[in-house]
Amino acid sequence: MVSFKHIGIIAVLLIGLAFSGCVGDQAADDEVDAEAPTADEILAEEGVGLTDSEIEDLESDLDELEATLSELDEDENLTIEEV
Repeated sequence: MVSFKHIGIIAVLLIGLAFSGCVGDQAADDEVDAEAPTADEILAEEGVGLTDSEIEDLESDLDELEATLSELDEDENLTIEEV
């Protein structure tokens, strides 16, 4: 049998859920604004941007890092020093 204590606990939880706002119409929050600016537009407005040479430098640094990491054995102990 179900005791009154259990019914009371369930009732309190359901009332709390109803007043918490976790259920109901949330369609307006889930919609994506089609007119929202993209990251590129925001950066262009602020005058922030990467030139082609900067991108090439970053790509070459990344290639060097990947080559260095591929040369390391998995069994070696790595030590990290603060710069």
